Amino acid sequence: MTMLVIQEVGKKFSSELVKFETDNCAVTTDGDKRRVSIPLEHIRRWKKLNSRHDQSEHARILVPRSMMVSLVSQYDAFIGRLLRAIFLARPELLNASEKSLSFSQVASFPSIESIRDHLIEKEIEAVLRTSHSDQIKWMESRFDLTLTKGLAIWPRFIELTERRNLFVHTDGTVSSQYLSVCRQHGVTLDPETIEGARLGVPQKYFDLAYCCVFELGVKLGHVLWRKLLPDERESADGNLASTTYELIDRDDNDLALALLDLACDTFKKHSSEWFQLAFTINRAQAYKWSGKKAECTNTLRIVDWSAKGDEFKLAEATLREDWPKAIEIVRRIGTSGSISKLNYRDWPLFRELRTQPEFLVAYQEIFAEAFPSAVMSNPLEEDAPLET
Repeated sequence: MTMLVIQEVGKKFSSELVKFETDNCAVTTDGDKRRVSIPLEHIRRWKKLNSRHDQSEHARILVPRSMMVSLVSQYDAFIGRLLRAIFLARPELLNASEKSLSFSQVASFPSIESIRDHLIEKEIEAVLRTSHSDQIKWMESRFDLTLTKGLAIWPRFIELTERRNLFVHTDGTVSSQYLSVCRQHGVTLDPETIEGARLGVPQKYFDLAYCCVFELGVKLGHVLWRKLLPDERESADGNLASTTYELIDRDDNDLALALLDLACDTFKKHSSEWFQLAFTINRAQAYKWSGKKAECTNTLRIVDWSAKGDEFKLAEATLREDWPKAIEIVRRIGTSGSISKLNYRDWPLFRELRTQPEFLVAYQEIFAEAFPSAVMSNPLEEDAPLET
């Protein structure tokens, strides 16, 4: 949204400058060179218009860079909070810390808890001062985990963090260190990305960077959560189910699928069958809404839904577009089942069911009211899904 504003303002300033030069100046071109002869009485006005135009051009370059820097900074802050939560929950993990305190330092603390907090902060600061790849290596070693094996986004993550370093230290100019680190981690670079070239942040690049950081952050959080705090698996399942649902609700289906692959394929144990089935349904609908109907069907085949509850039978029938079966289940669930009228109105799972005339009739008969026309036509569903 910020870039749209900057682009519109830039167009306005450029148009004003061109109009002023056309009306008041002599403009000539020679190949790709442009010469403007400005009458003395118009110089002050031209300078003001030209300055505004230049500022908007600088903003067009610098604002995306600052957003990239902020994106990586938010990831760093998240890692800091994640590690702090782990150490607070499992203080014995600090036993492997190489940090030490003198007797006088220990004596200056008011309590054992304050000593613990101090050691945690020092440990986290030391980790965050290392490179992003070294941070992952440290976590793998400290927590006895493999975190990057099979992680397809790892090269992209390394490149975007190294690009962030270029924006901070070299004004975006490609350095030998950037090229070396990217090659070391298997990053495929554009042939034009050579030492001395200057990198930017196109919209598509930033979108991919955002998805990469989001995916890595959630995956790291859940792998560590489940490994180090196995008794909290139900809370972890609930968090991951909520996260993937929200992504599907706003049509970030590819990102949802990346996390649902983790939930369905990597995590072999769930706190209950309900969550296992919910992840499968969310995975199937994420495939469906991203246009991958064959993958949706194959995902649904994994489970014998006939032995499951009505809410899952309805979800399966809806995703298969078996409308007679779906309407039958809707009527059977009625007003006292596991799915409410708000669920029918809000859940992305039912976006196609809401358009079926038979469903609208059944809804009115069950709930003694007509289905809301604004919801039926889904005027906001693509951009701003309704929420409960």
